[in-house]
Amino acid sequence: MATEQAPIKVSGATKERIRYLAVLTDATQAEIVDRAVEEYATRHVDDIKRGIERARFVLTGGDAEIAAYLLNVPVEDVQRVAGKPPGASASPS
Repeated sequence: MATEQAPIKVSGATKERIRYLAVLTDATQAEIVDRAVEEYATRHVDDIKRGIERARFVLTGGDAEIAAYLLNVPVEDVQRVAGKPPGASASPS
């Protein structure tokens, strides 16, 4: 399997742990990271599903809901600043 290199940013301590794990398990650093990501996804499948559902909810809520999510503020604050009445959709009908 051909792999494409894509650098990731991790702390120095994490980089060192990846390097040590690779040496100790006779694997490449990329294999260690691949395995870690796969294991994380497997162990946190419920969290990932909740994140997908939250993203769907935000995307169907219109512009104000998206802005509120990105800004980490209540949607009512975005609507007030945008001059929209509470509960009004930011997207045209």
